[in-house]
Amino acid sequence: MWPSRCRALAAASAAASGSLLSFPMPSAQAQAQAHVDHTQTKEVGSTQWLKLQTMTYRDVHGKERTWDLVTRTTRRHSMATAGVDAVIILPLLRSSSRPAVDTLLVQQFRPPVDAYTVELPAGLIDKGETAEQAAVRELKEETGYTGTARGKSSIPLTMSPGLSDETVKLVVVDVDMDKPENQQPQQELDEGEFIVVRRVSLASLPEELRSLALKGVMPITGLHLLAVGLELGRGFTSP
Repeated sequence: MWPSRCRALAAASAAASGSLLSFPMPSAQAQAQAHVDHTQTKEVGSTQWLKLQTMTYRDVHGKERTWDLVTRTTRRHSMATAGVDAVIILPLLRSSSRPAVDTLLVQQFRPPVDAYTVELPAGLIDKGETAEQAAVRELKEETGYTGTARGKSSIPLTMSPGLSDETVKLVVVDVDMDKPENQQPQQELDEGEFIVVRRVSLASLPEELRSLALKGVMPITGLHLLAVGLELGRGFTSP
């Protein structure tokens, strides 16, 4: 579906500019050849939480190749029930005394990038949990707020497919700010977790991220894309 849609968009764009663009695509038969032979995956090393593996696969031309990847040691348990490794949570905070919708951001130091980052609340899925259950639990632990998952979670989403097989689901969680349990939220952080919670207006998210960036705080990709989408939306709806 996506390749055909991309070609259609490219053709429409080219027609608008008076030229025709051509994107050569592998045939359906060639694309079907690309696959991983999981029986040949080899473990290179592991820690408590991560494993480094080398997998063998065939490309679109049928040529055998290898690829190094990182996988989570918890993957087998989370995949069994939720079908993914982790959840990302989009909290939507509403109050009868405030018309604007707020959201929650978490700020913490991330050693791999040697910087403080700003992210949406997120976390690994425990054994036996659904994505929705994990989202409600993780939101409470990281931010102290109690909420309710809105409907079903998203389809599985890839995080960094060139590096890892990690997949996540996005869960929208509604937080009723009129409830007593959300008046003075208390985090339930694990040992070694140090998270600063920021409550911001969803509409002002782009400006908030720019302000934090000036202070050296790095946004996670998905949060930045959300902010870009909000700004694009403003442009489409403005007179």
